[in-house]
Amino acid sequence: MNDRSLLEQTLQAWRVNAAINLKLVKAIPKKGFEVVPLASRGRTVAKQLAHMQKVQSGWLKYNGARLARDARPLHRNAKLDRKRLATALRASGAAVETFLRESLQSGERVKFFQGKPIRWMCYLIAHDSHHRGQIALALKQNDMRLPEKVAIREIWNPWFGRDF
Repeated sequence: MNDRSLLEQTLQAWRVNAAINLKLVKAIPKKGFEVVPLASRGRTVAKQLAHMQKVQSGWLKYNGARLARDARPLHRNAKLDRKRLATALRASGAAVETFLRESLQSGERVKFFQGKPIRWMCYLIAHDSHHRGQIALALKQNDMRLPEKVAIREIWNPWFGRDF
């Protein structure tokens, strides 16, 4: 495998994760943004999505990346609606992709993660996946279960590279 192929596979893995986040935001019922898992003092679904975006942009900023306005963390008092969350996640997702591409092509190390950009990306994917699970649980426990089309075809199947 050549370096170019590995670079494109890595960036494609990130794109799949970022696309899944956006599909989830699109599929959440309007009332679903305010629910939390039962018996939890945790974040609402909207706040979990904002947290996911904040972690992406926060690590970028920590590593010296210049962020476009839409990629910056949402203000803690911002109205967290579907449009704002999708815009922020789309922008931070694109910024992560740019940072990954530049780091991998230049050989520049990232802070923490043993300096390895791919390890950092895997952390971000794991972090997003964790919160997507919490979001799905909160919706299910509040009788807003994601349709199978979303839960299977749009959240899991993109990793396979085709619709099963």
